[in-house]
Amino acid sequence: MADVPTTEPAPTNVEDNTVDIADDEESKEILLMKQRVEEMEREAKKLRELQAAAEAGSEADENGNPESEEDKAASDTRSIYVGNVDYAATPEEIQVHFQACGVINRVTIICDKFTGHPKGYAYVEFAEPEHVDAAVALDNSLFRGRLIKVTAKRTNIPGYNRGRAYCLLVATAQPAAYPFSKTALTPPLPKQPISPGLRQGKGLVEYLHKTLPTPEKKALLEKFFSRRSNQQLQPGSIVTVLQDQAPTQFTGVLIAMRRRGQATSFRLRNVLQRTGVEMQFFVNSPSLKEIKLVRPPPGGRMRRAKLFYLRDAPDKMSMLAGGKK
Repeated sequence: MADVPTTEPAPTNVEDNTVDIADDEESKEILLMKQRVEEMEREAKKLRELQAAAEAGSEADENGNPESEEDKAASDTRSIYVGNVDYAATPEEIQVHFQACGVINRVTIICDKFTGHPKGYAYVEFAEPEHVDAAVALDNSLFRGRLIKVTAKRTNIPGYNRGRAYCLLVATAQPAAYPFSKTALTPPLPKQPISPGLRQGKGLVEYLHKTLPTPEKKALLEKFFSRRSNQQLQPGSIVTVLQDQAPTQFTGVLIAMRRRGQATSFRLRNVLQRTGVEMQFFVNSPSLKEIKLVRPPPGGRMRRAKLFYLRDAPDKMSMLAGGKK
């Protein structure tokens, strides 16, 4: 018989393939990490360049355009502060918005020195200080869909936000004429002289009861809320109140009263569109103009001084409003 040569199986490269795949993955991760590091270095370089440019610009302004304190103060008197400015606004648009107020020297939009994005406010310098008043009149005007805030620019004081401005103002401020009317701050002199005991607080409540209410309010208190008056309001009466503000007129059933001197008040209840509505009125309120008694309670007097039970009894409420007890 002929000898048949035996064939050996070819060696497999499975282990080599797995090693190659692992090396490829590690190399990809290393490349990604290197790319991230390069991006971070580029961003850091840009930030350093922006910071150096900002510092160079500030030094150039200080050395090339030296301004004295008087020049800065004069410039501030001709300038305004514009707040809530749209971030996409341009100096030309701001100039067009304020050009009717007067001649404009320059428009400055404040930007962040690192990012270069606007901060949302600007300064407008006019040629004359008289133009500032006309510009301030545009406060709360509409600019690019926003209500802008316009005020006169204040002079920057070193340490103003750190609690040292008060000492600086006390040391440098000069006594000047008071720009406003002093009569707006000083109360009118009382008709009757104030006694020393009253200055110490003795009899202060009685003094306020006599001096605070106006003659019209005193007449209302004496007519409708004094127990000695024949026309005093009684619980269950139909009362109409006239006011300067909405609701200008309200009519309802008197369900409660509080006699507390200057704090005297009363409560009316009515049913509007199947909904119970109550309103409390203070006699000395500036908005209250007049009180009218439409109809006294049926029978002349109710058994209770507080008619809060009408809140849960709509039938009795309607009978009382119709004049039935």
